[in-house]
Amino acid sequence: MEARVEIRDRSFTLLEILDKEILDLGWDYARIGGCGGFSFSLPRKFCDEKYISGDFNIRIYMRNSSTKVWDLWYQGFVENKRPTVRGNSELIQVTGHGYSAQLRRIYVDVNYSSQEMSLIATNIVDTIVEPSTDIIYDATLIEATSFTPDTLEFNTDADSAIQSCADIVGTREWGVNKDRKFFFKARSSTVGFRYWLGRDIINLSPDDSFRDIINSVLIQGGDVAGVPYTKSYEDTLSQAKYGKRTRVLQNSSIVTDTVSAQFANAIFAEFNDVVRKAQCDKLNVTSMIESTIPIPLAIIMANRVLYGEKKYGTFLYSGDIERQINRIGYKVDNNGILSVSLSLDYYRPNISEDIAQLAYQLEQQRSSTL
Repeated sequence: MEARVEIRDRSFTLLEILDKEILDLGWDYARIGGCGGFSFSLPRKFCDEKYISGDFNIRIYMRNSSTKVWDLWYQGFVENKRPTVRGNSELIQVTGHGYSAQLRRIYVDVNYSSQEMSLIATNIVDTIVEPSTDIIYDATLIEATSFTPDTLEFNTDADSAIQSCADIVGTREWGVNKDRKFFFKARSSTVGFRYWLGRDIINLSPDDSFRDIINSVLIQGGDVAGVPYTKSYEDTLSQAKYGKRTRVLQNSSIVTDTVSAQFANAIFAEFNDVVRKAQCDKLNVTSMIESTIPIPLAIIMANRVLYGEKKYGTFLYSGDIERQINRIGYKVDNNGILSVSLSLDYYRPNISEDIAQLAYQLEQQRSSTL
């Protein structure tokens, strides 16, 4: 596939189009964060380059093989320009990030009381982030969560504030997409990709990690009347299987039991069992994998082994494993060939929101009887 890079200034005025000249083009997309880092090189003398500067807009297009139209696949901004001189050759390496990185530039000092979580995220992006960044607020890309915390206190950057909202709710997919629009959605539970090992997928490296299991948490929150808030939670079923595995989690926005219980349940839903990860490289890429947000689940298909079947005296079964696509790495080599690497996680049940909603209702009932 043919690639093209557009360079625009901070006002998004087109300055230059790069195609045949560009080298080692690559960019990332992540389920949490959206458009990630990018990099490319230009075989130019440093003194001859005049269109690349800090925060300049970078847009990456791929030519559609059917329509021959240039489709936008990525948008970010320049963070670093590094010229390199080796003998008689000069090369300028350009790196940067998608617009979610601008969330770290914005300070959020707001307390929210009895507002549904997506409304909190909406308020942060609409009234605080959009006026001071290049990120665009689009109400259609923010989904309700069914959870309303009693109190949330933020005294941090916007990136950490949004991440706190997502962590407390659980099962969120959020970030800034190729159109510079912020999204905050429930992750997908639908299989949208089926890749055959050996035909679509090469270099598969599964990784079942027992190291990342969490079944006991100590939450350290913000100050309550001058005293740091702390609360501990246990997942006894997971502890019976794997032993106690404690993690200290710090989140200054948490100051009540209702919110801390929601946070703990979301963590247990994600990490109370073995974490099944995988790395793989995908062949035959003709379209953008994250064209649908949230990203659908993927199944890697292989030769099947039936229940009860033995090989060398060992019972085997290779059923379908639904996996989340957590990160997508795109690269266009100097011959114009597009390759993709995927980071996958085992898909976990969407139970944290149900648990949290029940816990919140019980807390409300308990409070009303006091």
